[in-house]
Amino acid sequence: MKKTRPNRSEATRHRIAEAALRVFARRGYHEATMDDIAAASRLSKGALYLYFPSKQDLFLSLVDSLADMLVRRMEAAMAAAGPSRRQKLRAALEAGFRLFQRHRSVVRLIFLKLASLGPPLDTKQAEILDRITALIRRELDAAVAEGNIAVEDTETVARMWVGAIHAVLIHWLHQRKPPPLRQQFPTVYATLLRSIGLGEAAEVPRAESHPAVGR
Repeated sequence: MKKTRPNRSEATRHRIAEAALRVFARRGYHEATMDDIAAASRLSKGALYLYFPSKQDLFLSLVDSLADMLVRRMEAAMAAAGPSRRQKLRAALEAGFRLFQRHRSVVRLIFLKLASLGPPLDTKQAEILDRITALIRRELDAAVAEGNIAVEDTETVARMWVGAIHAVLIHWLHQRKPPPLRQQFPTVYATLLRSIGLGEAAEVPRAESHPAVGR
């Protein structure tokens, strides 16, 4: 099957997003200008405004792009992981931590620095957390169906997981010279697994224990 190439408009929006990510990471939200972003994306300022009517619109679109990237990477990590739910959850969380580390400056803007944007950014923050919650809940539901964990309310458990991850992330973002986020991952991961009784020896491999249950 022939791959569908992105049209020129989509390619330009992607180029703007990449340029804006670099500019916001380097200069911050308030210091960055549309002129800066136009120059970084090799577009005229007028052309930039055809795609985004304001800096706020562009930043909020960038938040959406980062959320999409986060979910895609977590899903891809799970798909490439081993067959057990424990392995898939570990891969997903590691992928999320890596993305937060790589884009710390912009993640810091999203979660700490831009109270001035008010409800529009609050909504975007909630959407990111909801999407991660849905992804984790899906895996927890599968683990329940396979008999590996006994959790009645996977929605609440998934939100508790995301709340714990969010608390660790916020603390890390507040530090001026934080250690690599990956150093905190083993403790976070082990604690989350223990919260549902899914430790290193707790999970029976899906293929042996419940061969008839699909994903």
